[in-house]
Amino acid sequence: MPNKSLDTFLFDPAKQDVLDWRKRFNIIEGISRGLLYLHRDSRPKIIHRDLKTSNILLDKELNPKISDFGLAKIFGGDENQANTKRVVGTYGYMPPEYVMQGQFSEKSDVFSFGVLLLEVVSGRRSTSFYNNQYELSLLGYVSL
Repeated sequence: MPNKSLDTFLFDPAKQDVLDWRKRFNIIEGISRGLLYLHRDSRPKIIHRDLKTSNILLDKELNPKISDFGLAKIFGGDENQANTKRVVGTYGYMPPEYVMQGQFSEKSDVFSFGVLLLEVVSGRRSTSFYNNQYELSLLGYVSL
């Protein structure tokens, strides 16, 4: 993709200004439409399991494309939740029930989308943000 991934714009001080609020909104909307397709319209249903800014590619008009389905799980029939003994994904984007019990579903992707949304709005990485006053991560800080 000509503009590489979302994280190259969000976390590079030289490129951050390219993403005004309208572009950020369009990117968020595009990602949510992609997730809706994977969870509701695709047959079979697909759970991505590694949704993060580096897995969102941007075309020349900055339209987002969800990428890297290496950890994705395909659900068949009426299946809507699964368990695993091997938890995979990226720290900071995984929901607690997945990390602690290996349970994942489309809700896991929605949690990851929420983290991604916080990063798009704040322009800060969830895993490297620390507020010195409270010693919290980005997720901890916004839940105060």
